[in-house]
Amino acid sequence: MSAYDQRRLFASLGERLIYRAETGSTNDEALDFAKQGAEGGLVILAGRQRAGRGRRGAEWFCGENAGLAFSVLLRPALARPLWPRLALVAGLAVARAIERMGGLAEVKWPNDVLMGGKKVCGILVESEMDAVVVGIGINVGEVALPPRLASQATSLESELVRGPSREDVLLEVVAELDSLAQLAVTDFRAIIEMLRSRCALSGRRVSYLAAGERRVARCRGLGEGGELLIESGGRMEKLVQADEIRPLT
Repeated sequence: MSAYDQRRLFASLGERLIYRAETGSTNDEALDFAKQGAEGGLVILAGRQRAGRGRRGAEWFCGENAGLAFSVLLRPALARPLWPRLALVAGLAVARAIERMGGLAEVKWPNDVLMGGKKVCGILVESEMDAVVVGIGINVGEVALPPRLASQATSLESELVRGPSREDVLLEVVAELDSLAQLAVTDFRAIIEMLRSRCALSGRRVSYLAAGERRVARCRGLGEGGELLIESGGRMEKLVQADEIRPLT
C-alpha cells in the first residue's frame, strides 16, 4: 500500500488533521496538544509509529504502509467517571465503519474490534485534564504478522471482498466517531443497543483476570452503563474492569 494521499485527507478534514511521517505515539502527541489547549476533534495521523501501545502498556503491532494509526482528541460533555464509555463508543465507530465498507465486525469488550473472530483493531483511551484521547490502530492492508499473532489477528484486506484504502478507513471511522461521541452524551442507551448486537462475547464462556485472579464465567452481554454482565455459580455480576479477557467457547 502506498503512502497516504495527504491532499485528499486535508481536503476532507482540514485544519483538524495533523500528519506525522513518523512519531513515537499518536496518543502522546494528542495528549501534548490537549495540554496546550487544542480543541476537540483534532486528528493526529502517523505514517509510521515507533512506540504504539495498547492497554496496560501492551505492544501494538501495526504494519508500516499497511496499518492505520491515529488518535482523536475529544473534549466530551460527559462526567469524568463516564469517560471509559468512550472506548466502547470508539469500538462501535470502527465496527460501523467496517460495515459501511461491506464487512462484518464485532466489538470485544472493552476495546477491540474483531472480524472472523480475529483482532483487526485495538483502541486505547487516555485522558489529560478535561480532554480524552482515543487512539485507534487498524490493520488495513496485508501484513506479515509475527508468528505469535498470526492466529489471533487479521486485516481488512484479508476479510473484505475489496480492500479499502487507508484514507477511506480513516475518514469513515472519524465520521462515525464524531457522530457516536455526540450520541453518547444524549442517548447512551442507543449506543448500548447497537453494541449489544455486535458484542463478540455475549453467550460465551470467558476467561479473564480480575484483581490478579484468573476467573472463568459466562458472558450475558452488556449492562446499561457498558459493563460486561457475567454469570458464575448462578450469580450475576457487573464487570467494570478486567484484563486478558478471552472467549473459551
